[in-house]
Amino acid sequence: MEAPRDSVNLMPDEPIESARPVNDWQVLRRKPLDRLKQHPQAKLVVVQGPAGFGKTMLLRQYCDHRSELGDAVAWVRMESHTAETALFLRQLCIAVRQLAGESTATPPRAYSVDDIAHALRQVKGRGVIVVDNYEHGAGAGLDAALMQLTRLLPDGVQICIGTRVLPGAQLSRRLLDGHTLLIGHDDLRFGPAETSEFFRELGALAPADVQEIHDRTDGWPAALQCFRLCVSRGRNPRSVAFSGKGVTPELIDFLASEVFEDLSPQLQSLLLELSVPEKISPALVEHITGSREGRAQLAEIERAGLFLMHTDLERHWFRFHNLFRHFLLARLRTESSDQELRQRYSRVAQWYAEHGLRELAIQHHLNAGELDAAAQLLDGIIARLVAEERLGLIERYADQFPAEILLRHEQLASDAIIAYGFRRSFDKANRLIDARQRLWQNAAAGQRPPPGLHDHARLFVLAAQDRIETMGEVALEAMQRLDEQHGSLYAVALNARSMYLIGRGEHEEARTLMQRARPLHDRDGHLFGRAYEEAIYSMTLSQQGRVGDAVRGLTAALRHTEEGMAGTGSAGSVIAAYLAEGYYEQNRLEDAQTLIHDYASLAEQQAIVDPLAVILLTQSRIAHLRGDEVEAEEVLERLLYLGYRHSFERLVSYARAEYVRQATLSGDLDKAERRLREFDPEHDRVNRDELIFHAGETEARTITQARYLIYTGRHTSARVLLQSQIREAKLSRRRRRELKLTLLLAISLNAENKVNAARRCLLEALELGSQREFVRAFIDERQPALRLMREVRSSMTQLPDLPQRDRLIADLDHLLRQAGAIATAGNTASGLAREFDPALVDTLTEREKKLLRHVANGLSNKDLADRLSVSINTVKWHLRNIFEKLQINNRVQAIAIARHLGLID
Repeated sequence: MEAPRDSVNLMPDEPIESARPVNDWQVLRRKPLDRLKQHPQAKLVVVQGPAGFGKTMLLRQYCDHRSELGDAVAWVRMESHTAETALFLRQLCIAVRQLAGESTATPPRAYSVDDIAHALRQVKGRGVIVVDNYEHGAGAGLDAALMQLTRLLPDGVQICIGTRVLPGAQLSRRLLDGHTLLIGHDDLRFGPAETSEFFRELGALAPADVQEIHDRTDGWPAALQCFRLCVSRGRNPRSVAFSGKGVTPELIDFLASEVFEDLSPQLQSLLLELSVPEKISPALVEHITGSREGRAQLAEIERAGLFLMHTDLERHWFRFHNLFRHFLLARLRTESSDQELRQRYSRVAQWYAEHGLRELAIQHHLNAGELDAAAQLLDGIIARLVAEERLGLIERYADQFPAEILLRHEQLASDAIIAYGFRRSFDKANRLIDARQRLWQNAAAGQRPPPGLHDHARLFVLAAQDRIETMGEVALEAMQRLDEQHGSLYAVALNARSMYLIGRGEHEEARTLMQRARPLHDRDGHLFGRAYEEAIYSMTLSQQGRVGDAVRGLTAALRHTEEGMAGTGSAGSVIAAYLAEGYYEQNRLEDAQTLIHDYASLAEQQAIVDPLAVILLTQSRIAHLRGDEVEAEEVLERLLYLGYRHSFERLVSYARAEYVRQATLSGDLDKAERRLREFDPEHDRVNRDELIFHAGETEARTITQARYLIYTGRHTSARVLLQSQIREAKLSRRRRRELKLTLLLAISLNAENKVNAARRCLLEALELGSQREFVRAFIDERQPALRLMREVRSSMTQLPDLPQRDRLIADLDHLLRQAGAIATAGNTASGLAREFDPALVDTLTEREKKLLRHVANGLSNKDLADRLSVSINTVKWHLRNIFEKLQINNRVQAIAIARHLGLID
């Protein structure tokens, strides 16, 4: 059969596979295949099941179907050594270029989501990208990259992933949006009819025997294949079927042994030899065996149904199924001495290295016990691995070396320390730091490394440990030993010192250092350091009330990072944390939530404490706003867990303060009192720390306690706290903090009927938040703040000579509108509809317009939840967003506006 004209999945001299696989031991998976055929519009397909459930077989059959329709097909397979976002993106970029019919030759550089987005724009027509073995790389970074990519897919292009594990939280959310199809393990099991078809050619089997095998295996495809091979070689099906206790790894080992024993000695020997490499090519087979028939030997194994599959559509690389390979390796260990096994690994490692596959070579050298050779190879690529943020891979490699070998390579040791630090393996990092310090102290003067190299790695670890004061001191020492000629080494010291200065409120000096660091990061192409510099710089702007400037800078920085970084690395998550919080402050809640969904899990893995706290606190606050108390508390519990697990005191303090905040704002003062006792602000060390950072600037530090005192009527105590902190905030020019403190003081004064003083305080807060920089800082304080703002707004007509009166009126109207509180009881629904600005509808998403139509047709929240397959709290959240965007308060107004716009009759 000739390949379709625009199919790009095979080499020109290879025949395309038919929809019914060429191997007679395979069976067409009609039922799950039909489900796939019925959903070509799904942007994302997840095929999930345990090992041996035929995920790859199904995906290949689906690709054959799409190829026959003339669609382009590309295939990416994750392996243990490629289980990092950077390499995945490179492979994916090649795959997308295949779909677009472009050259797949790629220069040796890191690829980003932006590169793939560019390639996707070149795709014409329909296509499928398969990502198989996804569980090898499943994690926050890869999930975030995949989430972004699914949003970028043009119509007609689909991503299918095959995975053993259930998707993470980010991908799980996609399963609810109507654009994702899940084929689960129950769909992948063989049904009785498929099992009968699978064994049909073995005429000796009675239907009862087939049914017995099916029941015994519960339709597990790998076990059925083992049974088939056993029976085809004359084994008694009943004795085989009752040799184990159900579908277990032991059953597979037994069945594999039965299969293996019936093979010729030559084929047994070949299988054992080929089990050593992680993946195989015809050339590697020839290197291992000394023959010139590598492709023919692989074809023979594949035809025999011995669990060999190709991992690319060009049929250049192959691998054994993991279950069968593990059996073969275990068998090889029993038949070979340790020395013979090491020699086999060494031979494969040398071939990998000679052919440029250094990462595969490193692991095989390690398996061979050749630590020096592995370290030398790793030293040559580790700078690239750090730049690509493949810190997990670095940690896995470094764990397999003794410290003395790592320390022979200065760059290798430094980058291993950095990887350990950001992966929060602090004991490992500190042991290596101490060992290197001892080594350098005993070294002759001429043999010591460049000044500041030791400080460079140590600064990363101190930042990750949240030891900011010590980090500030070490950074100052490093700055004295380094200068601009040391490039990014010096820039990292500037970053670290700036972070410390921000905690002290020394904004101008911090900004000056950041301005010196930026060109050094750019000169060295140190995007990781540049991303942190941007995040730190934004903190100085936000602290001084310049939220809009911070958001604009962070937006550009995130775009720059995503364009240049290898995927959505931890540096991107740091920028995203502060940007999401900025969006939250501006009441752009959907934008904030999108960033949180993409980056929160990654921040949990590798971000330093302040951005980690910022993104999780923002996530919890959004959940609290939409009435989802369960999610809000789950996020805070996660924050507490991370704090206790890694000894991050600030995370614990922020989480406990947020518990109090949410209970207080909800009016549950008994719960707030309990939470406050747990928080214990009088004795909380973080609450008394001289350093104040972004996550705790407008909460936790006095503010939580003061709000609780106000709600419980202890206004004198609240004002004593607030007034002293306002003075300190003024001195340190922390306008963002001063605004929040001043607003709470205004609320307290108003509650005690000190009207004039309360209004003056509110006007001061509005001045601090000029240019409408702040929204949620005001409206999060709910009715006490809204009531005061309405009162001040009403009184403005009596103050014609008030300076900047018109601007203050506009600011108050903007805040009340954002809170959905500007439409008064006197506004009838019909009157509101007549005055309604139709341009506001453009702010609604298509899903929100659909929801508005359902509301206008009289559906209750429960009806909407059932129809959309979401919770009632989620419905309430979307309705609140719609009402805020349309500047209305209730369903009656929504119906009037929908009718006015022609959305309903």
